[in-house]
Amino acid sequence: MRPEMFLPFLMGYGLAVRECRAELMATQTWLEEQVDELRKELAAAHAELHRLHAIDCAAKMQRDPDATLN
Repeated sequence: MRPEMFLPFLMGYGLAVRECRAELMATQTWLEEQVDELRKELAAAHAELHRLHAIDCAAKMQRDPDATLN
C-alpha cells in the first residue's frame, strides 16, 4: 500500500468499526428487550400452569379424599 493511501484507509476503517459497533449496540438492546418480553410470557405461562395444576389437584381430592398428591 502506498504511504499516501494509508491514512485514508485507516480513517475509513475507523468509521466502519464505529458504525458496526453502533449497530451491534442497537441489536443488543433490541435482543435484551425481546428476552425481557419472553421472560414475562414464560412467567405468566408458569403461573397459569400452577393455577391449573392446583385446580386439577383440588378436583381429584373432591373425587377421592384418600388420594395422595404427587
